Amino acid sequence: MTKPYYGIKKTITNEYYFNLKTSEGEIILYGEVFKSLEECKQQIIFIKQYAYDYDYYHSKLTKDNKHYFYLYLNEDTLLGKSNTYNTEEAKELGIASVMLYATVATIKNFSEEEE
Repeated sequence: MTKPYYGIKKTITNEYYFNLKTSEGEIILYGEVFKSLEECKQQIIFIKQYAYDYDYYHSKLTKDNKHYFYLYLNEDTLLGKSNTYNTEEAKELGIASVMLYATVATIKNFSEEEE
């Protein structure tokens, strides 16, 4: 079993994004796309600093009543977005997973392998 990690990848337009993965390889948080690797890494640092605090999570519902959440630093700064969940309880478990793994996850830069 591997440790949880933030996997950074490069898009075909030379921008960067990350996903937070559990020890089992399940993606539990999706990051935005950034113009530079440094911006992407800075976003991960913010997540590591704030993910433990439930106040930064904002729950939402899709049009077909699926649950999901955003992790926000402030009104202008989205840190990440979750998968959709069938129940509110499952969404809360998703939040708990991010809170647990985000602060201890390592960073794997897969974008360097492509260069």
